[in-house]
Amino acid sequence: MPGIRELLAVALGICLGVVLVAAPRTALRLSVFLGPQRRHRGHYGTDNDIPEMWAWIVRALGFVCIAVAAFIASQAYA
Repeated sequence: MPGIRELLAVALGICLGVVLVAAPRTALRLSVFLGPQRRHRGHYGTDNDIPEMWAWIVRALGFVCIAVAAFIASQAYA
């Protein structure tokens, strides 16, 4: 019988995957991979654009999160 751990793992995996697929550039800007932006001086809206390749990599990670969540759900609730 599945417990709360499996349910939380599935919910977190699906939520994280959907966010990464739906808004990859926002997820990258909020992540630690781009480095600290607090010391960035400049005008509002002058941030560098995130390359398309990075956006597709984040989308792929989102699909992996969804796939892992689906696998956990199929093992726990089947």
